Amino acid sequence: MARITLPRQSELPEEYQYLLSEDALGELELLQAVGSNPPVLQTYMRHGTVLWEHAGLSSRAVELVVLAIARELENEYEWHQHVGLARDAGVESGEIRAISAGRVDEFNPADSTLLEYAQLAARRTVDDEAHEKIRAYFDEETIAGVASVVGHYLGTAVVIDALDVRPETAFVGWEPDDEIIETYDRSD
Repeated sequence: MARITLPRQSELPEEYQYLLSEDALGELELLQAVGSNPPVLQTYMRHGTVLWEHAGLSSRAVELVVLAIARELENEYEWHQHVGLARDAGVESGEIRAISAGRVDEFNPADSTLLEYAQLAARRTVDDEAHEKIRAYFDEETIAGVASVVGHYLGTAVVIDALDVRPETAFVGWEPDDEIIETYDRSD
């Protein structure tokens, strides 16, 4: 159970209640926890939306980055939430397991480089060599977007850990089998 009270949608000031609607994924405990401070939740959600829309990456590539960060940090909540989202965005079951096992060499060169860069950024160890490697596949605007996506999800992991937010349903596992991934629904 989270370390702070998780407000219900109706407990937020009226102008912020939309943030915890089902359409806004308001049933997620992470959003409820951050919703203890409604203006911060609003900013957090807007920031995430801008990153998703303008980082220069496809939804699939963003999900690859998020899974790489979640696995690197061993953050069960982020991993759990994004396995289904990644699958919906076109990440294959075998690719999800490959990320979990650290087998980024199984991806095409651009995706492999993206995953390695995300892992290095999550560790805060990007060096000139890693930067030059990612430049072979992405322009500077997109690299800035990738680094920003990593920063957003690193910050999210800090909040998750500090507030002890746990997955709402049974943890999907670090190497879920095809059946779990195919049928995974975050709302179960």
